[in-house]
Amino acid sequence: MNGRQPATDLTTVLAGDHRELDRLCTELELGQGSPENRRDLADHLIAELIRHTVAEEAYLDGEGDLTEADGLMRQLEGAGPQEPRFERLLGGLIRAVRRHVREEGPEAVRQVRLSCSPERRAELGREVLEIRHAAPTLPHPDLADRVPQADQLWPGPGFVDRARAVLQPTNDGSPG
Repeated sequence: MNGRQPATDLTTVLAGDHRELDRLCTELELGQGSPENRRDLADHLIAELIRHTVAEEAYLDGEGDLTEADGLMRQLEGAGPQEPRFERLLGGLIRAVRRHVREEGPEAVRQVRLSCSPERRAELGREVLEIRHAAPTLPHPDLADRVPQADQLWPGPGFVDRARAVLQPTNDGSPG
């Protein structure tokens, strides 16, 4: 064995989420694009953050608390990209995501690594990936035209709750 964790290991999945969230924050911090494009990119960040949060909530017993980010996501739902509060709320969300990615997230990954066997981490990682694969998505704005509409989760009022609902596993383990 080469010492590398399989791609389905939960710690690998969560660390990959952290890299993607960090990348999206950087893209938003560059401040490029029209307000509508920034709105689309913010919605993509929200969708990715919800996917990540659902995985952490389900498997990490409250580690990596993203309560502040959840409140900001809900406020952003009702903010138009031309409104002054949009950039203020987005900046707050980016700060909350960065704090999670740099402080809380790595600790959560470390705790999983310490508390679960490699077999259990692989099993949990597969569960997370299966739930995500079965759920609708909100593609990156540059790729939206390449993803079938039926497979997309559309933003707008209630977006955070709808995204959570389709990603939360049901009692039988399948997505909501």
